Amino acid sequence: MKIYVNRLKCGSSGHMPFRLVENIGRIDYNREKLHFNSPVIIIGSVERHEDCYMVTGHIKTEIVLECSRCLSSIRHPIHAEFKQKYSESAQEDETLAANRDELDLERPVIESILLEIPIKPLCKEECKGLCPICGSDRNLNDCSCTHEDIDPRMMELKKLLEKK
Repeated sequence: MKIYVNRLKCGSSGHMPFRLVENIGRIDYNREKLHFNSPVIIIGSVERHEDCYMVTGHIKTEIVLECSRCLSSIRHPIHAEFKQKYSESAQEDETLAANRDELDLERPVIESILLEIPIKPLCKEECKGLCPICGSDRNLNDCSCTHEDIDPRMMELKKLLEKK
């Protein structure tokens, strides 16, 4: 994901729009593989101010996630904005290094995509999840398992009440 900015090198300032389409496929995220269902489309612009570049852009893609309740695959659209400063000297913490005539957008683009991933992705808000006893998907069919949610610390109290 590189932008070539040699057109902007001529003057002390300038503006250049860009559009990139990248096929990422997958990335490692939280010890899991994150799969992309469509190419990553990045539309933005680069502005040059003396020795630094300011890149702003919009990211559009679709990723495949797993529902945190029923473990089914979900397609999750991503729409993210990013802004990144580049400099040939790169002395500040939030500034990335500009390598000659190119700016590498991989880090800010991946970070922006990761920030858009929900903490607990759901296939639908009312997802019933999997049965903790038999493991069937409760969205597809109801199982005949009995669900008794008892705090293990109260088990002895329940036994006393059952004796009476």
